[in-house]
Amino acid sequence: MSTIENKDILFIINPNSGRKKAEKLSKKIKEYRPDFSFIITDNKKDFRKVLKDKVERYKLFVLVGGDGTVNSAVKNFIDLKDKILAVYPAGSGNGFARELGYKPSLEKLMEAIKNPETVDIDVLQIGKRFCINVSGIGFDSFVAHQFHQQKGRGLKNYILATLKSVFHFKPFEATIINDDQKIEGKYQMISIANTRQFGNNAFISPQSKPDDGIFELVLVKPFPFYLYLTFVFRMFTNALKASKYIEYISIRNQVEIISNFKHYHIDGDPKKSPGNLTVKILEKKISFLKIP
Repeated sequence: MSTIENKDILFIINPNSGRKKAEKLSKKIKEYRPDFSFIITDNKKDFRKVLKDKVERYKLFVLVGGDGTVNSAVKNFIDLKDKILAVYPAGSGNGFARELGYKPSLEKLMEAIKNPETVDIDVLQIGKRFCINVSGIGFDSFVAHQFHQQKGRGLKNYILATLKSVFHFKPFEATIINDDQKIEGKYQMISIANTRQFGNNAFISPQSKPDDGIFELVLVKPFPFYLYLTFVFRMFTNALKASKYIEYISIRNQVEIISNFKHYHIDGDPKKSPGNLTVKILEKKISFLKIP
């Protein structure tokens, strides 16, 4: 790949990571390379507008934020193979950034830019929305909605939201239709995985890869309360596997999930469900800067 000049790079900083933190990072960027361009957006709407307006001007877009920030950029770059995305992780979980090897280091990022290589990433389409990392229905989406209502961000607040959810969440009924296969049951959660983890190295789907043309459904059945700690421990040690409580289904085209559970999340961002979700995979749609 041809070299990327500094004038072709734009840093877009998501203010959700904190205004002071954003300003501190922009100062650091300027000190590191005075000719770098950067924009601190005011909100998600402004962030999307900046991307739309600047997509023709720049070649490499460095998204400063978490999985939600990356998700907000997706629709602007599908099938634009001459445009490259990179991530400077500054979110709560940074699951997608972790999976691709990104770290909060300008030095590491510049090493990759000096000899640029790219990897083409699959995108999941859920209804009319796009997913780049992990989405889901059930306990994880219940937590996402609880977390969204809290004032603070970060791992500590996410743990608090999770603990509250343990005592309020109720399992739900769902039907999964995949080709000619129909599965019905009661579930703790159904995760839709393009990568292995939610974030913070919590691995829900150990076999998932974002560039293999396949996504996984992780069907988690209700399990006894005393197994919560075991489940969490195995997630954070990347040791979850199929059992009488967990089933993994690899999907190569699309699947429909029908449920009376009205809350779901896409890359950690809480959404309201109409009752059924159609999920399909769009193969190798976006180019990301490869981290050596």
